[in-house]
Amino acid sequence: MDELAQELGGERANLTFLFGPRYLAPLRYLILFFRTGILLLRRRPDIVYTQNPAIFCPLSCMPFCKIFGRKLVIDHHSVWSTKTLGRGFIGRTIRWLERYASSRASLNTTPHPVWAEELTELGARNVLTIYDFAETSKIERSESVRQNYLQGKKFLALAPHGGHPLERLEVEVQAAEALGSIVVLLISGPEGKLARRIASLTLPDNVHYLGFIPKSNYLELVASLDVGLSITDEPFTVSHSLLEFAANRIPIISSNQSVVRELFGDSIIYVESSDPAKVSAALNFLMSDRDNLADYRRRIGEKQVELGAKRRAAVAELRKSVLT
Repeated sequence: MDELAQELGGERANLTFLFGPRYLAPLRYLILFFRTGILLLRRRPDIVYTQNPAIFCPLSCMPFCKIFGRKLVIDHHSVWSTKTLGRGFIGRTIRWLERYASSRASLNTTPHPVWAEELTELGARNVLTIYDFAETSKIERSESVRQNYLQGKKFLALAPHGGHPLERLEVEVQAAEALGSIVVLLISGPEGKLARRIASLTLPDNVHYLGFIPKSNYLELVASLDVGLSITDEPFTVSHSLLEFAANRIPIISSNQSVVRELFGDSIIYVESSDPAKVSAALNFLMSDRDNLADYRRRIGEKQVELGAKRRAAVAELRKSVLT
């Protein structure tokens, strides 16, 4: 949303209240409804670009857009009812609300075609896919960063995590343990979501959990890697870490998700997320031959150029749709 706000010459407003506990959700959304209305009345924007989930944010913006004749654009980070809530009463209610909002918006945007197809089936109009993207990195590979972690081994890998329960952290650890003589695997992610899972594991000497890494340190670390890992059973999300690896021309090993394959094609290596041996084999394939590493650096570099062109074309379409 930050990037798209810049593309459109807009201002991002981040309203948060009672963030966290689910039992406070009704009170939270009610208060945010009024705070959103007050903000829109003060700013009087020509275009309101709002994000789902939660669908209550677009719904809170609809009265202002209807009364003042403004354009409402909804960025569907996901289709909430499909990804999280299932087909129970709450899920069906949220799905009806998503159908109602997306069918009345001037434009709906999604980060990949899976959500675009889902929205079309819901009855959304004017659906535009705008791939997530990370600009080609200008940060240089740092040998001092590498030596800080390598401990005499040759290769450095990173597996960033957001804390989703379907992320296969345990598989990554087992895969790295089998290659303990040549690789160090670093795991990053928020302590609040990962600490308990990490504590339940016995990490081998070549696997280290770093916790949450500030952005500047994280980007420097990514630029200094040999391999990036993203092993998960979460079916709908393209981790932003994959795009950050691509921005630094870092070879990637990913679980075989359709949304990832659609985006990256043959520029990365796919593995079965439930099989540590296959993840180890993929790591060994890259590390046993420098030509293999160089080949996948080339592939991901070419894909980065292609993704940049797709992103620019989609943003141009976005501007044409909402600014004319």
